[in-house]
Order: sequence, then structure tokens, then C-alpha cells
Amino acid sequence: MSTSDTIADTPVAGGPATPAPPRRSPAVPRPRALGAGAAVLAALAVGHVVVTAFPVDERVQAPFVRTAAVGETVELRYARVTAGEPTGAVVLDPDDGTLLATPGVWLTVPVTIDALGQPRALGFAELRGGDGRTYTVFTSGRSSFLPGTAQPGIARYATLRVEVAPEAVAGAHLRLGLEQKDQRRDDVADIDLGLTPADADAWAAAEDPVLAGPPSDAPPEEP
Repeated sequence: MSTSDTIADTPVAGGPATPAPPRRSPAVPRPRALGAGAAVLAALAVGHVVVTAFPVDERVQAPFVRTAAVGETVELRYARVTAGEPTGAVVLDPDDGTLLATPGVWLTVPVTIDALGQPRALGFAELRGGDGRTYTVFTSGRSSFLPGTAQPGIARYATLRVEVAPEAVAGAHLRLGLEQKDQRRDDVADIDLGLTPADADAWAAAEDPVLAGPPSDAPPEEP
């Protein structure tokens, strides 16, 4: 025992003994604080697993693809779309007094558009070829799709034309949508054109021009 402890515990003459100061116990974390910390860690861990396991950004940004075949109507948010029988050749007649030749194949597809709710102008079109390539169809240039504005209750008729390599014909799919530059989170029609290698061979040798006339609210005349 130390001298200080002896002095502190020894009574002083003429007065009461001075008690030694109490010893403090080590601080113990409160259960409430521990529980909150564990909950935060658990939430972070679960959140990390969810984000890693589910690529939310990719799924949310992807378009809603509606599939169909030639002659079937595709129900989209903004319109009903139907693709007719495609045709092809090495020469295109755009019905403007000129003829356009190609070393590949001109593919044309008649499209009928029935707008829903309000006037609509479809601005997106592309051909996904059987060769694995995507052929963009612009609103101007050699490959184009210019349907104009379709009014609700009045069918709109237009012809899509696209210049492709012969090997792209068999197995080709046509995609149509509303916005030219942004199809995220919106309906897009994906139409199987039902084309075969025999179609590709026949069209690559066909020199009689295929017609791609202007859009109209009147149905095209039967050939």
C-alpha cells in the first residue's frame, strides 16, 4: 500500500475519517447506440448487394420492344403500326422523276400508321439486318422514312426505303418508334420481315425499279 493510500484511509485526530474517492467503471456503449449503428451497416450492405445484382440504369433506360410480323398490327403507346409485304431490287423509283441504283439492294416496306390520342409523326426507323449490322434510316438522304403527321382516326400510309447489303436481307427486322434520337422508356415496334436468302438473291438480280412514293392519307393503289 502506498503512503498516499495510508494517509487517505487513516482517521485524523479529532475528526471523521476521509473516505477514498470511488473508482469509476469502464464506459459501456448503450444498446440503443449499438443497434442504430448495426442498422446503418446492414442497410448499406443490402443496398450494395441490390445495386450490384440488378443493373437498374440499363433496365430503366431500355425501350419497350413490341414484336410482330408482316401484316400484324403493333399496339404502341402513341400509335398502331402495321408493316406490309416488303419488296426489293437494285433500282429505286422515289417518284420524283429520278432513279437510284445501288450495288447492294433497295428494300422497301409499306407502313400504315394509326395515331392514338393526338397527331403523331414517327421519327425513328432502323433495319436490323441478318448480317448483324444496323442500317439507320434517316428522315432525309438515300435511306429514309418520311411518314409525315398522322391524325387520330385517319390512317397514314408511307413507304420506308433502305439501302442494304444483300446479305442483310435474310432475317431482317424493322424497328419503328416515335422519337428519332431517344427511344428510352418508350414503345418501339420490332417487325420480323420474314425474308429469306431466296429473297435476297432475287432482289440482287432485279433491275425493275421498286417504287417508294410519297406518304398519304389515302390507301395506296393495288399494283
